[in-house]
Amino acid sequence: MSNLFFRTISLLIITCLCSCSEKPPAPPKVDGNLALEFASAVYGIGPKASGSEGAHKAANYIKNTISGIGFSAEIDEWRQVDGEGVETTYRNISATVPGKKKDFIIVGSHYDSKKIATVPSFAGANDGASSTGLLLAALKALKTSGSKPPCTLKFVFLDGEECLVKYSAGDGLAGSKRLATQLRHTGSFSSCRAVVIMDMIGDRDLNISIPSNSSQELTDALIGIAGKSDLKGLVSRSPAAITDDHVPFLELGIPAIDVIDFNYGENNRYWHTEGDTIDKLSPGSLEASGTLMMELIFQIK
Repeated sequence: MSNLFFRTISLLIITCLCSCSEKPPAPPKVDGNLALEFASAVYGIGPKASGSEGAHKAANYIKNTISGIGFSAEIDEWRQVDGEGVETTYRNISATVPGKKKDFIIVGSHYDSKKIATVPSFAGANDGASSTGLLLAALKALKTSGSKPPCTLKFVFLDGEECLVKYSAGDGLAGSKRLATQLRHTGSFSSCRAVVIMDMIGDRDLNISIPSNSSQELTDALIGIAGKSDLKGLVSRSPAAITDDHVPFLELGIPAIDVIDFNYGENNRYWHTEGDTIDKLSPGSLEASGTLMMELIFQIK
């Protein structure tokens, strides 16, 4: 046999070994300044209680921004009775990022703001706008980089997370319950690998504490990701459970995590008050949250 034959075989073997040992692409970096810009725009719309004109404007802003980034945006609009017994219009907005597999991960944020009689101007800078801005910036990063995640990503901007009276079967988590019901009816929940909910992640003094009713494997993974980077100590486990948009998916048997900093100001004094303003957010916190989120969703295969 000729030397050319052996050189060709050697090259094929080396090429195969290199391709087999090739690491998956690193997730794209989320721009914290851009996330803050998007969050500021959502906050600037004003109060966004479900069914209000502000909520409608926010839904259109999210849809138009997704389209401007270069992804197709879908709005699921429906009507149901809210916690005060009033028939209300709700809207979930979604965008799909194709992955290497058709199995998918849901990445969610609520964009509605709490309806507070004593604070009618409440617009939810951290509680709603911060995570919404983060998800929009993440879509921009994915589009710009062209990175293909291991699983398909379904970014969902959820309406109706906030309750009006008290969390119950008919009050609060309207958007996530709607989506979970759709997954169950279509049978597609079996292809959902995980649900990652981001909420209140823009606080300048960021300390993410994963509630105890998040899936153990996802909590372990996120703490591990933080521990291997300069974000060590940023993520901890909370002994308390929290009612948030991850719950309806847990009830379907889907692994789900609530990435949340539920200590907003001293003794949580800014939460659901006039103190939840855009100046309390920082691009550094949004970027750190984006890094954790992207690393987690790119790790799930």
